[in-house]
Amino acid sequence: MKPHVLIVISDLGPGGAQPMNLRLARHLKGRDYPVRVVTLFKRSWFEPLDASDLDLVRLGAKGVSKPLVALRLVPLARQADVVIGGMEDASTNYGWLAARLARKPFIAWTHIAFEQHLQRQGWLDRWLSLRVRRHVRWTVFPAQGTLDSMRRALGKQPPDSTWQVIENFLDPMPEPAPRAPDPKLFAKPVLMGIGRLAEQKGFERLIRAHAALRAQGLDHHLVILGEGPKRQELEAEIGRLDVQDTAFLPGQVSNVHDWLAHATVFALCSRYEGFALVLLEALACGVPCVAMDCPAGPREILEDGWAGLLTPDGDELAFQEALAKLFTDADLRSLYALRGKERARHYSPERIVPMWERLLERVASAAKGA
Repeated sequence: MKPHVLIVISDLGPGGAQPMNLRLARHLKGRDYPVRVVTLFKRSWFEPLDASDLDLVRLGAKGVSKPLVALRLVPLARQADVVIGGMEDASTNYGWLAARLARKPFIAWTHIAFEQHLQRQGWLDRWLSLRVRRHVRWTVFPAQGTLDSMRRALGKQPPDSTWQVIENFLDPMPEPAPRAPDPKLFAKPVLMGIGRLAEQKGFERLIRAHAALRAQGLDHHLVILGEGPKRQELEAEIGRLDVQDTAFLPGQVSNVHDWLAHATVFALCSRYEGFALVLLEALACGVPCVAMDCPAGPREILEDGWAGLLTPDGDELAFQEALAKLFTDADLRSLYALRGKERARHYSPERIVPMWERLLERVASAAKGA
């Protein structure tokens, strides 16, 4: 009998972690695992992910009810053999507490460079996250750099804990639409960025790079897909640099692969990641990529620069030069498009999901023998 799995996530909103959790749930379900997904919070923003094919429970916590959500998780945890905290912060903190109260084993799935992530938390959230992490026995990371970041955040790996790298994976990308989603935006070569409009993603760097390339005579459009709290600041930066006719923020879209497939170059300039799933998606779509070597993920995905151009973390001049190199060299773009597709095949569910199966069996067996 395969273990019953409960996956805890915050919501069905945009991001890399949420779709990755649903992707894992679907593959486990397809391998006859009983799987349930629970979302903790009711969010006001756009929730683009469809989980209608899964056993989904929405707890819908908001406001003063948020701290009580762990207690509402306990009955669900009792019905599971293994609980997975599928994201950082609340998903792990509440999921771990519920699993502990239910006396069930718990896996923390950590998608972010935790050392950098902690620096942007308030003192209470930081204290709680560190305390919980020091008590979690099983933790999964999508990249070695993400694991290393956790070790630095905690000072050392806690005794009796088991940490493991299981890379994120991609399902085969659907065939893109033959026409670009917005012909006006794609009337010129497109430099594309994708992600939440938040400080972490560093999109003001991309806007500055776009303006610098335009000043060099490289005629193109900048398109940044996503939504978030920094929209007004990014729009102000676009206005300050006088590129409002060539830089666009279309918002959140559901058919990201169609936009990617028609882009000329994809760029990632985040201050930190954990894996950078969107970078992998761009490779799979055959888009040549430039990424800053931020912690953590881009270096491993691009295989030290073999599958895409990798520039020093935070070095905007080197980033601009790499973008210019790709825009002006069609042969180089073709080379990285081919290498990117080859690299993306490494992240297949056929290779990676069995790692999760082995871990789940191990965790469930260890709990029975305890």
